[in-house]
Amino acid sequence: MKDALTALRPLRYFLTLCLCAVLLFSSATPAFATPIKGEPNAAANKAAKEYEQESRNTIATDHPPTLSETQEKASGGALNEVQGKAGLNEMKRPSNTNGKPTVEKNVKTILEKVQDKFGG
Repeated sequence: MKDALTALRPLRYFLTLCLCAVLLFSSATPAFATPIKGEPNAAANKAAKEYEQESRNTIATDHPPTLSETQEKASGGALNEVQGKAGLNEMKRPSNTNGKPTVEKNVKTILEKVQDKFGG
């Protein structure tokens, strides 16, 4: 029995090494999940700069914003009191996604195809 365990020792080291490699590469895989783009989205970049400028302006004041200032900033179609209108046009909502199928419709279509394929 001891000879069998001694013979399997190199195999245990090899399996341990393989397991460590799998763990290492599986933790690095999500980093490769998004496509690499050469040029960032100009609209998103503009929205981020607007948001950053709003934040800098808020920080630059010598007092925290009052409730009335915060409510005024949130009124007039702003997303919220922090972000203001930055990125409002890039946000996906029913009013600017005309003609595109909804997630619910996509799921229903896929489920119908699966049911048709398997005779359900």
